[in-house]
Amino acid sequence: FTTHIKNIGEMDYYIGTPASNPGQFTWDNCHSHNHYAGYAEYVLYDVNDFATPIGFKNGFCVMDLECDDGGDMTYGCGNMGISYDCGDIYAHYLDCQWIDITDVDTGQYVFVARVNWDQAPDANGNLEVTYDNNWAQACFHLERDTATGVTTIVLDTVCPAYLDCMG
Repeated sequence: FTTHIKNIGEMDYYIGTPASNPGQFTWDNCHSHNHYAGYAEYVLYDVNDFATPIGFKNGFCVMDLECDDGGDMTYGCGNMGISYDCGDIYAHYLDCQWIDITDVDTGQYVFVARVNWDQAPDANGNLEVTYDNNWAQACFHLERDTATGVTTIVLDTVCPAYLDCMG
């Protein structure tokens, strides 16, 4: 699936490079290079509000890919970040853009995608003004047919916003 992160703040979110900010990067075996840690986290909540961490996305090249709201493209793979009024997009056709639901039982779920969930500052020490808009959700029913081995997912377009213990 595609993950699109938009910087709607008033300043750039500067990341830099693995050499200049090694604490913000981790080695990724899927791509065999460093990734920016904390790009996105994916969690499933069942009907009992039990959270199942099902994956995360580390950005290997966090950059300005779209500036539809008037921002100026500044960042690329050599110097990472997201300019204000710009966004970064990890399209579904790129490697490792999936979550593993192999062991997830049949049932009703809320899928939550959160960015900068650890509320980390950028490489310059700047914090976001609010984290209220750093998430999105999709509700769905997962069904497994044990006879055929077919898994079906049906989206529920009318579901309440999920609130975790932090609100």
